Amino acid sequence: MSRGSGPPGRGDGEDHATNDRDPWEAVAALGTDPAMLAAVVRRAAVDRPGLAAHWRRLVADEVAMAVAVRELAAAPVLEVGPGDGQARTWRREGVVVALAGDPGMPDRLVRHGVAPPWLALRGPIEASVGPAVAIVGARRATGYGTGVAAWLAEEAAQAGVRVVSGGAVGIDAAAHTAALGRAGGTTVVLGCGHDVAYPRPHAREGGLFARVLDAGGAVLSEGLPGDPPRAHRVRARNRLVAALADAIVVVEGGARSGSLVTAGWGADLGIPVLAVPGDVRAPGSAASHQLLREGAAVCTGPPDLLAVVLEAAQDGRDLDHRGGVDDPAGLGTSGLPGWLHDRLVAAWPRPVPVARLVEEGGSGSGPVLAALTRAQVAGTVTRDVDGVRLCRRPPDA
Repeated sequence: MSRGSGPPGRGDGEDHATNDRDPWEAVAALGTDPAMLAAVVRRAAVDRPGLAAHWRRLVADEVAMAVAVRELAAAPVLEVGPGDGQARTWRREGVVVALAGDPGMPDRLVRHGVAPPWLALRGPIEASVGPAVAIVGARRATGYGTGVAAWLAEEAAQAGVRVVSGGAVGIDAAAHTAALGRAGGTTVVLGCGHDVAYPRPHAREGGLFARVLDAGGAVLSEGLPGDPPRAHRVRARNRLVAALADAIVVVEGGARSGSLVTAGWGADLGIPVLAVPGDVRAPGSAASHQLLREGAAVCTGPPDLLAVVLEAAQDGRDLDHRGGVDDPAGLGTSGLPGWLHDRLVAAWPRPVPVARLVEEGGSGSGPVLAALTRAQVAGTVTRDVDGVRLCRRPPDA
């Protein structure tokens, strides 16, 4: 993978790549104790299965994440030795690492109870905040499948919804690529270590992962450096893909597709699952059609996806973490944030260009676009080439 100039997400301006004395300080995310991180990873280097089993027991017992991490770190290991090489590799790759319970660990993973002991991240920590959709499917995708995945991802990201997927070839790649440079952006969840070139075309210099990072996206992994993309590890990452999203869309997949694992996690976690219908004669339609038979919602285009994603926000989930829904009490009668509602009332019946609303919002395009899309799905605003306006004459206009 291409390497950045240093670990992201710390915000302190220090050149950590030159810190040879304590590589743990260089890779610890903001708010993560380097000594605690070192203790946990060193223990994993000595007894990975034992640490994993201990972690599962703690999570099953509903022990608070921060307390569980401290318990993992309490077991004595060599002060210097196994594990330090991982820190150096993470530093070389421009990675920062957060422990469960720390600010850098995505809150969605913690709330759903699927957070790993640590998460290694390239890109902004904020990439896990805001409305998101997981778009997943077959590696051996058809032109129809990749086209639909790109269509859904482009429209979702344009509306300020983050696109999450597993970074594989096929459907995943189509979704990530379509979201690049758009308001919502995209997040890749790896099924291997950051330093493992897999898939090779995506991990090389100038490949998909580098383009994701250049566009302000994120690449995540729960693995240690050197972890290969074995089947159990690739499938295990699907729980993270599911938990990071407000909805899951399966585009294509065979009868044993890993996308069914992602959908299964979604069902277990209470996350809506949608499926795109396919050719009834094609083996690659098996996963979608199975899910439709089992009660998944049908996805025939971006409005289906956006309606489900934005309903999650209206239901009150993640309201304190979403751009565009800062304070439910501050929403106008249109369901928009108060300032945006007032702006459209003042302009009625003339439309206001979206670019102007984004500029006036002052907090980036994502919050404004997400709020506008939510209102459009609800039928309170309409949007055309000239901009956005309220669908009905406001009483105070």
